[in-house]
Amino acid sequence: MSATDEAVDFVRTAEPSREALERAAAEVSVFRAAAAAGAGTATVHALRRVLAGPGPDPYDTADAAGTAGVAAAASAGPAGAAWVHGTAAALGTGPWPEWIAVCAAAAVLAPPPGAGGGPEAAELTAAVAVGREVARAIAAVLGAAHPAPGWSAAGAAGTVGATAAACRLLGLGAAELRHAFGLAATQAAGLAAADPTPAGAVRIGKAAADAVEAAVLARNGFTSSVLPFEGRRGMFALMAPAVDEGSRDLALGAGW
Repeated sequence: MSATDEAVDFVRTAEPSREALERAAAEVSVFRAAAAAGAGTATVHALRRVLAGPGPDPYDTADAAGTAGVAAAASAGPAGAAWVHGTAAALGTGPWPEWIAVCAAAAVLAPPPGAGGGPEAAELTAAVAVGREVARAIAAVLGAAHPAPGWSAAGAAGTVGATAAACRLLGLGAAELRHAFGLAATQAAGLAAADPTPAGAVRIGKAAADAVEAAVLARNGFTSSVLPFEGRRGMFALMAPAVDEGSRDLALGAGW
């Protein structure tokens, strides 16, 4: 089974363990607090203005905290909302989620939770658990060979994991998932040199935006490579060429 096949099957069928769901729920809470803390930074305000275009800023700190219908309210759409809130969380005071982009993408696509959580909260935490595991597995395959030349793991593995979470929430079929991963993989990048700067935070938010965009585009019929991870022109060959082909098994679920 190829890495793409494994990822597609995992997103569609995986049932996260109780421990994985608990970690995901905790990560969502941390994300919302970090996003609220970073919402007032100059970088986030600048990004909002760019995305909003002429007219009033369509974002507010209540949305950043995850208490309102972010995707419906944002004139830039759910991808823009994910970009803003992912950036805000990366700039907020710690602690930070391990995979900010996964949380940001899932938060804007999940139904607003009712009083006391309910099935909407369960959908969100399951999607985050799946996305975190996919991000972990991609980062593990890329390994030390990925950051050595200057790539950022948050940009590559984070984009793919966030796409997994977004596709899970949108209920995409196998063919759509393949194309979503292809659309995401071709955008999954980022320079490690930018990580300690505001540009690094913007890149993390952009990973969430790219993931949401990839999932929505695939749902609407857009296509891409159906084997985006493997092969001599795939993500693994480009970003971790020293990794042996036989060592590229994702082993999804091992992190649970």
